[in-house]
Amino acid sequence: MKTISRADPKYALDSGHEAVAKVSQGESFIVETHDCRTGTITRPDQAGDLLDTRCVNPATGPISIDGVRAGDTICVEIEELHVDSRVGLMVTRPGVTGLAITDEPQLRIVECDDVYANVGAFRVPVTPMIGLLGVAPNGDPVSTFRGAEHGGNMDILLIGTGTRVFLPTFCDGGMVYFGDVHAAMGDGEVFLSGVEIAGRIRARVTVAAYWSLPTPLVETDELVAVIASGSTFDEAAKAVMAKAVEVLSIGGMDPIDAGFLMSAAGHLRVCQYIPLAGLVHCRFELPKSILALNEIVVPNIAHQV
Repeated sequence: MKTISRADPKYALDSGHEAVAKVSQGESFIVETHDCRTGTITRPDQAGDLLDTRCVNPATGPISIDGVRAGDTICVEIEELHVDSRVGLMVTRPGVTGLAITDEPQLRIVECDDVYANVGAFRVPVTPMIGLLGVAPNGDPVSTFRGAEHGGNMDILLIGTGTRVFLPTFCDGGMVYFGDVHAAMGDGEVFLSGVEIAGRIRARVTVAAYWSLPTPLVETDELVAVIASGSTFDEAAKAVMAKAVEVLSIGGMDPIDAGFLMSAAGHLRVCQYIPLAGLVHCRFELPKSILALNEIVVPNIAHQV
């Protein structure tokens, strides 16, 4: 099985990048990812180094998918996800989060085993997820800090083993990037970081048939989630609700009915809330049981080739 090394990290998603690897549709491959500081922060006395953001949020890629053409929607299936280190970190910097409780950068080195991440004052279960997954955007490069229609840094708690992520593409090959794995993270990532750690991902990519999607969409066993971002919570929330209506409308649902369905049975969630840096990502969740009960079609769900 092909392994794609973390040795050449990228700090923007960019259609000008050369592919680091090429894989066939449906072929399983392994991707190695760095922690959020590209392995440069390893000691508790390095808190001052957090003010240097040049090596923040590295991505591995881009990976070219054979047969993908610009305008296709791809399905990225996460077959397995593991942390790839016994040591992670949690970090924060003043002036970026909604929690104004420190004037200094803060750092915690986190010891992880197979069950718990031990932060010192507390421990939490290890529940790996992928914070950054996207394709090369249309137009200018987009920083790995940010998310948009191409995916990117979305920090969606749902993206782990067994998840399928649907992404619109903007260039041939799709040019897929992975990064920002967490051993644990809470919805909102409200103090700037989850438990940041190197990761090892096994994935495969196929072209999703029938519809083109206007925004990233995540599918788990229980739900479908539409994703959108903004520089404020209001912007992100309004954007994701509008995108959810658009997705349901593409499947044939009347927009007014879609709005009522969302209000009766959907869930507006915050993925990342770093307001002073203008990094806000929201998702709108629709339970698959409700969709099935009402025979509601969501584009691309159960329609891959």
